[in-house]
Amino acid sequence: MQNALPEAAVERFRGDLQKLVPDNDARLGIAVSGGPDSLALLLLCNATRPGLCHAATVDHQLRAESAREAMFVSDICKRLGVPHATLTPDAPISGSIQQAARTERYALLERWADEKDLTAILTAHHADDQAETLLMRLNRGAGIGGMSGVRSTNGRIVRPLLGWRRTNLADI
Repeated sequence: MQNALPEAAVERFRGDLQKLVPDNDARLGIAVSGGPDSLALLLLCNATRPGLCHAATVDHQLRAESAREAMFVSDICKRLGVPHATLTPDAPISGSIQQAARTERYALLERWADEKDLTAILTAHHADDQAETLLMRLNRGAGIGGMSGVRSTNGRIVRPLLGWRRTNLADI
């Protein structure tokens, strides 16, 4: 499978990634859910840093179709020549499902990145996610301190698509 992506998009992503991960030889992990945003991230990363990308899909096992979605991502990665892993929690998610799933997802990705000796873990958060985060915080009555958006880096987590719109990613 070839990466037949618009050259302008590839160059834009190359510049965005370079600002956050300047080492062009860094091994990169990509969190890929199977949605259009994370698939665009996978394609862009593979186009700009071929042979250095690894992908992981977290299957929280909360939905019947999640295993099929992980297999879909695995098949795409296989065609691209990108190593892929499906990560599952050691124990069922409980409590506040959304918060517990988020916590477990990042823990699984960090452990996977350690095992694979990856420099960064890329996620597909984009400008529309940023706007939604700010609106949710406003709606909850967050003060000035709570008005910060999603950060482009948080430890090993890197978000190179924060300047991209959802429609840009869907086009890819």
